[in-house]
Amino acid sequence: MKIVQDSLRNRQALIISALITLLFTSLFLFIIYEQRLAAVNEGMNRLQTRMLDIFNDNEMIADATGVRYRQIKTAGQCGEMSQFTPRGEAWGINADSKRIHSASGAMVARKPTVNALCMFAAAEFIRSRVNALNPGNFDAHRYIIADDASYFYWFTPADAKAFDYHTSKMARNISSFFLPPVDFYTRLLEKSVKTKALSSTDFYDDRITDEKAFSVVSYIYDLSGNEISDHIVGYLVYDHAKPELQEALGDAFDRQVPHGLNVSLVNTLNQQSLCLSGDCHKRPEIAFKVLSEKYVIHYAISLSGFAMHDTQAGLLILMAPFFFVLIMMGLKTWLNESDLKIYIDSLTGCFNRKILDIIKRRDLSNSSVVLVDCNKFKAINDTWGHVAGDRALQIIANRMLSNTRTSDDLVIRTGGDEFVIVLYQAKTADAVAIAERIAHQINAYQFIVQDTQVPLSISWGVAEVIAGIDDAIQNADGEMYKMKQTKG
Repeated sequence: MKIVQDSLRNRQALIISALITLLFTSLFLFIIYEQRLAAVNEGMNRLQTRMLDIFNDNEMIADATGVRYRQIKTAGQCGEMSQFTPRGEAWGINADSKRIHSASGAMVARKPTVNALCMFAAAEFIRSRVNALNPGNFDAHRYIIADDASYFYWFTPADAKAFDYHTSKMARNISSFFLPPVDFYTRLLEKSVKTKALSSTDFYDDRITDEKAFSVVSYIYDLSGNEISDHIVGYLVYDHAKPELQEALGDAFDRQVPHGLNVSLVNTLNQQSLCLSGDCHKRPEIAFKVLSEKYVIHYAISLSGFAMHDTQAGLLILMAPFFFVLIMMGLKTWLNESDLKIYIDSLTGCFNRKILDIIKRRDLSNSSVVLVDCNKFKAINDTWGHVAGDRALQIIANRMLSNTRTSDDLVIRTGGDEFVIVLYQAKTADAVAIAERIAHQINAYQFIVQDTQVPLSISWGVAEVIAGIDDAIQNADGEMYKMKQTKG
């Protein structure tokens, strides 16, 4: 049967199997990718929420500090100037490394002033309240800076230790980092994070972390009078440094940032970007989360990173060749069986003579043919009827089929009681042995019709395929004729 399989069908099975494998592999990869993308969207939502929560917290702390500043300053409860101690070229409160306490912030001032003292007292009061609501949850990059940069108050003392006025760009020129609003109504509008563009700095080099960073500013305005004033007394600043942003990104994914996830923070005004994860320069962004008019988070899952590192995707890709082979084998079998139906004799289960057209296109070198003819078959039909004749043919065909290799050899019914056996890669001696065995089994079979034993026998001839199948059959026919003449 192997020699019957057409090369065209082999190519068809190969192509169709490849397409089916590619289709289903791509489909399942797409499903897995969409699942991972959905999980990424959830994580990015958590990151966006975290960033917005920080902004809202800053706004509330700034407003509360302004109110407390008014109360303390009006009541003369700012404290004693003696709290200031020299700190190099500046003055500090809790800014001396020997006096730093984890439960208190730190202030660094150009010189001791009442305004700085009052702001320190107000900030400390608010800090204690914030710490009472969220124990231990204060951020090292949150601080208050005076309108004229005369003092800085850090909510944790760690930043104060590294601070020096002569190396601070913000202390030298605040306006280069952000643009303060011109009036009270502008500030009201900027209570929404979406309109915080003017109060967000561009990316800059953070001296403390030696990383890129940007700052978001909330305004502390003068509430000490009877009416609301446009006078800003300080700014509450939150620095988003790259390490902090990467830590927040990790927290958003429970410390398991997906492989292949590219995340970048983009300044929409100047198109500068800060890469937080993955390869942000070579991969296009396919989704984004808005933080403000100025900053947007772009993110995407690279297909290469996804395919290489995702466990399910990797397993699917590894199994694809196995599925391809299975599909191809099954498809080849199905196509071959479907095609062979038109070449099968319905009575005997052997091939019919149509198969000879295919055999002629095959390489049959070193093969042999056996021509078989049923002896006195017409007499069986005339005496016992066609039903008995059909049974006889089935018995004879069964003996031929059982003595040949189903994967290589072919048993062909070429006429009413004539058969051709094609023995692939078989010498003449082997073909003779097979023919003798078939003839012996047929002769020994007890064929009973209407309680009468009817003898069955065959004549046969063998020839090697040399010039072609037709010549071999003709030669075998000559040998079979000699056998019939001998039997008389």
